[in-house]
Amino acid sequence: MLIAHTVHEATHGNLSTKPWVNFWLQFSAHPICFNVFVWIPQHLLSHHQYTNDYEHDVDCHHFAPALISSEQPRMSASSTFNEGWTFVWKAFLTTLGTSLLQPLRTLLERPTPNYDVNVTPVPAAVSKRTLLLSIVPSIFVLLYPLVAFVPHAPLLGFFLTVWPWVGMSLIFTCMTQVSHVQAETQPDAPDGGKSASCWTTRQIHASLDYSIGAGRSTSLASRVVTALTAGLNAQSLHHAMPSIGCAHFPRIYDEYAAICNRHGVQLRQSENAATAVREMLAYVFANNAAPVGPLKGR
Repeated sequence: MLIAHTVHEATHGNLSTKPWVNFWLQFSAHPICFNVFVWIPQHLLSHHQYTNDYEHDVDCHHFAPALISSEQPRMSASSTFNEGWTFVWKAFLTTLGTSLLQPLRTLLERPTPNYDVNVTPVPAAVSKRTLLLSIVPSIFVLLYPLVAFVPHAPLLGFFLTVWPWVGMSLIFTCMTQVSHVQAETQPDAPDGGKSASCWTTRQIHASLDYSIGAGRSTSLASRVVTALTAGLNAQSLHHAMPSIGCAHFPRIYDEYAAICNRHGVQLRQSENAATAVREMLAYVFANNAAPVGPLKGR
C-alpha cells in the first residue's frame, strides 16, 4: 500500500506539486519492488509512450523468451515447450530482477539475457556510485536472513529470504502485467491497436480496466479496488492521462468512458482482478503455444 500510493504517483509527478517530494518518495519502491533509476526510463520513456509495441516497449521483453506481444518474433527454437511457463516462473521473481539484476547489469556493463545489449539501462546522469548506493538496501534485505537466521533456524531463514521477493513479485506482476498482457490489448487486435491514428486511442486500446465500468466507478467496491491498486484497475484512463492522480479516477471515470464512447474508442474491460489474471494467463499460453513467426537472432 505504501508503494502503490507513493512511488507510482511520485514517478508520474502526481503525488505532490513540489518536485523534491516526488523525487524522494520515488525511493519508497526500494528495496524489494524496483530500482527507481531503472524504472524511470523503462516505464515513463518506453512503456508509456510505446505500450505493447515490442520494438520500443521494454516491458515486452522482461519475460523473454516468453512472447508478450502478439507481434513478437519467436526467440526460442523449441516447438514443443510452451514459453508461457517461462512467464509464470519469472512472475515469481520479477522484483528480484527490477531491484537487483537490472541495475547490476548497468554496473557490470553486462547485456540482458537473451539479448546482445542491456535493454534496461539507467540514465547516463546517474553515476555508478549513486547506482551502487541505491541497491545496497536490496542487497542487505537479500542477505540479512541468510546471516541472521539460517545458522540456527534454516527453514525460517530460507522463508525470510525467499518470501518477501516472491510475495512482492506476484503482487507486482498481477498489478502491472494484467493490464497490458491481454489478447484484446495487442497492436493487431481488431477495432483499434496500432491502426489507430490517435496516440491516445492507441494507449487506451493497449490497456485493460477491471472492477470498474459504467455506473460502477463510484461504487464502494470499485473505490476499494481503486485504492488497493492505486488506480491501476483503470489502466486505460491512467495511460490516456498519466498526469492525473488516481484519487480522482472514481469521480471522472464515467465521464471519461462517455467521451471514449462518443469518439468510437472501445474500452477493454474485465469483470474483476481474478478474471483479468485468468484472461492474461490464457492469452500468454495461447500466444506461446506454437510458432508465430521467424526465429529471432540472438
